[in-house]
Amino acid sequence: MTERVNPDLLIAARESRGESQAAVAKAATITIGMISKAENGLIDLSAEQVDAIAHHLRYPARMFFEPGRARVLGSGCLYHRKRKTLPAKVLKALNARMELRLVGVRRMLRDLDIDAQRMFHTFDPDEYGNSPERVAQELRAAWRVPPGPISNMTALIESAGGVILTADFGTNKLMGMSCWERDSQPLFYLNARMSTADLRWTLAHELGHLTMHAVPPNGDPEEEADAFAGEFLAPRALIAPELRRLTFDRLYPLKMSWRLSMKALIMRAQRLGAIDTDHAQRLYKQYSAKGYNTEEPYPLPDEPTTIIPSAIAVHLSDHDYTPAELATGVAYVFEDDFAAEFAPMSGYSSANVVSLFPDSRHRA
Repeated sequence: MTERVNPDLLIAARESRGESQAAVAKAATITIGMISKAENGLIDLSAEQVDAIAHHLRYPARMFFEPGRARVLGSGCLYHRKRKTLPAKVLKALNARMELRLVGVRRMLRDLDIDAQRMFHTFDPDEYGNSPERVAQELRAAWRVPPGPISNMTALIESAGGVILTADFGTNKLMGMSCWERDSQPLFYLNARMSTADLRWTLAHELGHLTMHAVPPNGDPEEEADAFAGEFLAPRALIAPELRRLTFDRLYPLKMSWRLSMKALIMRAQRLGAIDTDHAQRLYKQYSAKGYNTEEPYPLPDEPTTIIPSAIAVHLSDHDYTPAELATGVAYVFEDDFAAEFAPMSGYSSANVVSLFPDSRHRA
């Protein structure tokens, strides 16, 4: 039986590059109508036409024949942590990139056993007084998280089988996104432009979405996810006493202890009523005057991932894949994208990434 082009992947590949149907049709020397019909599954395309589209969009041609559903936008499984000023066109392209990474991660982890000590849960906030904070407490209990600060948020997510990828999103207005399809591991796709402190908060924020929002929320989902993140990372009962009469000089030691950004600590103190609004505004003004809105001092150490690096190691050493085969044949990306989004998390230095992919356009 002849393989058919997957319409979902045609759409996702085009949107991930911010391309119009007209531009793709021109590159493949076919009509816009043919592209539209192919994306709706009404017609198939020839191998030559697919090759032309793949070359134009910079994806391996074999990806377009991968079977199965790829679209998750609107499915109720895709969540974001973003600013309201993020342009819709940019979000659309990044949503599509997320969909393609889901396909690649599923293939990367296919037939590999993930030894998870925990599991992801869904809680209905209505059963907990519509309180994201109580849901966060329940998940900490279910995961047996010791009292106090979480030393490594990445390790905690991975201990439940969550997969984390980072990439430069080309914007600071989208911090991260997540998706959990029940037949696979949750995927967290995070903006590599963020500091470790912001990555940790984004992981907790996205964890809140996955835990609470399997059904549409009653309130603002972003506010609920932030409330969850605050309680999950810094429980009220433990941190509130440390935030009373908060001074600017105490932000540094608190940051090192709780592994939260200074700004997040001010926000947490205000939310918990440890300081009033006027007090918080004075701290924010000091924070801004020192230029910390651009970059905070005292960066937290990185929290490297392990699941994808382990999968890469297994495929390269045990399954005898070459790096190029792993990139184009498994992850469905060219070497430059693999080097930028997958290989750095394997503990490779920039020099080693270049040696793996000498022809890549990896941006160190």
